[in-house]
This record gives sequence, structure tokens and C-alpha cells, in this order.
Amino acid sequence: MGCCLSLSRDNDRPSYAAQVVTEERRPEDSHPRAVATSSALSSANSPATARASRTRSNHFPLSQHYNSPIRRHVWYSKRRLWTRAQLDQERIEFFETRVTGRPEVWAALSAAVSLIRTGDLETAQSFVDAAGITVPTGDLCQGCYDEQGVLYRLPQCIVSDPENIVRSDQDQDDFDTDDGKLSSDEASGDELIADDVERRRDEKGKTSERDLIRVRARLSDRGGPDMTLSVVKTMNVGLIARKLQQEAGIPRTHRVRLAYLGRMLKEHVPLVDQGWNPAHVINALVVPRPSVS
Repeated sequence: MGCCLSLSRDNDRPSYAAQVVTEERRPEDSHPRAVATSSALSSANSPATARASRTRSNHFPLSQHYNSPIRRHVWYSKRRLWTRAQLDQERIEFFETRVTGRPEVWAALSAAVSLIRTGDLETAQSFVDAAGITVPTGDLCQGCYDEQGVLYRLPQCIVSDPENIVRSDQDQDDFDTDDGKLSSDEASGDELIADDVERRRDEKGKTSERDLIRVRARLSDRGGPDMTLSVVKTMNVGLIARKLQQEAGIPRTHRVRLAYLGRMLKEHVPLVDQGWNPAHVINALVVPRPSVS
């Protein structure tokens, strides 16, 4: 009678059958009565067992994360109406206040979301791949992981603009425009700046000390230290990036993009004209050049 009561109690607990399927056998299961009970439950639930086995065989190892191509996140704001200025401020504060995770990963995510908002998914994907970030669903709002398996979460307002954003006359002044993207010609950089052109620019006359600025940059392809460059105030961001690439010894198969406070800097505009603070560090993102097919 005791045995029958034991079986009846177990049948009222369907979770036990799941444990038999998914867990390794415990030491007490070697008892004959436990083995008989497990066998009866396993045979009674054999279709469920087979389905679970097939599902488990299709899973990735726990040490790996499934990766999908990144995609644009579409959403509507229900709790509040966002303006362009509010979104910009929210994004600046978000990336400035990250205290967990790796700084180079946050820098890559910052650059990627800026590019996604301009529609340049291909370049955004290259930043994500270069930083070793995996995005299981392709949607950054649903979480992504670095190479150590650390989870990074980004709110909707950081990743993309809501569909019902409040439009204003100042939208055209926003940095997140197509002008912030590199064209295919700018991407190569070889036509714009050769080594001798850069050298002549640096050696041209005696530059006054007050015309120089010191730029501290953090490269995404290494753990440190930060690099410091002395450049002329009027030098545009594209030239600064290429000078940084030369001094850091980065091969021509890669290129450097500069990001600051969560947005990609315009290549053809001087750093001082883009709200740069000399006390802050510029993020230098090292990504492979797109292959020419």
C-alpha cells in the first residue's frame, strides 16, 4: 500500500517527470524502488522524452551564444513624447554613466547604435563584430553579450528614435545624419591622406603652442594604454583618425573611426567644432575595411 501511495503522490507532481528527463540521475536513484518508479514514469512519458531529447540536441553549447545580424528596432513611445534634444541628452548621459562592463564594448555599442539610426547597418555590424559582441536576436534592446559572456542591455530610446518622435526645426542640426557616415571614398582614406601629405602638414612652419590640442584616444583593439596626440585645432576628425592609425601601427586592412559621447564624429569637421571637451577621452574604434568585390 505504501508503494501505491508513493506512486500516486508522484503522479500528482508532473515536474518530477521533467526532472527525470533533464537532470542527471542522483545517487539515491540506485535504490530498486526508485529505479522502478523512474522507469514507469519515463515509459509513460516517452513521447515527451523524445521531444525533449530532440530539442536538447539542437541547442548550442552553454559556453556559446547564438548570434544574429543586427537589425533596426522599431517602437512607439507610450509614456511620454520624445523630442530630438531629449533623446540626444538621454543618450549622452546613458553612455557617460556606464560603470559595469568593458568600456571598449560600450564604445562599440555606442558607435553601432549611431550608425543604425542613420541606416548604415553594414558598418554597424562591423563594429559589433570587431568588438566580439554577439546579439542573439539581432535586436540590441533584447540584450547582447561580450566575449566573456557579460550581458549588456540598452533601452529603446538609446537604440533608436520612436516612430512618434516630436519633430522640430532643429532636427537638421543633429549630428546623427548621413554626413556622419563615411562614403566608400572616405573609407579608404588613401586618396585623402598619404604619409607624405600628413608629414608635410605636421612640418609646415612652426605651429604655435596655443594652436595645438592634445587628444587622448582609447583604441578598441587593445586593453590600453590610451594614446595621446598633439594636433592642430583646425585638423578635421578624418585626419586625426588616420594619424592615430599610423602612430598606433594599425594595418591598412583596418580603419579607425572616432566616437564621442555616444555618437560618431563627422570626418570632415574639426574636433573642437563638435562639442569635444579636452578632459574627455575619445573612443577610437578599429574595424576591418569592407572588402572590395
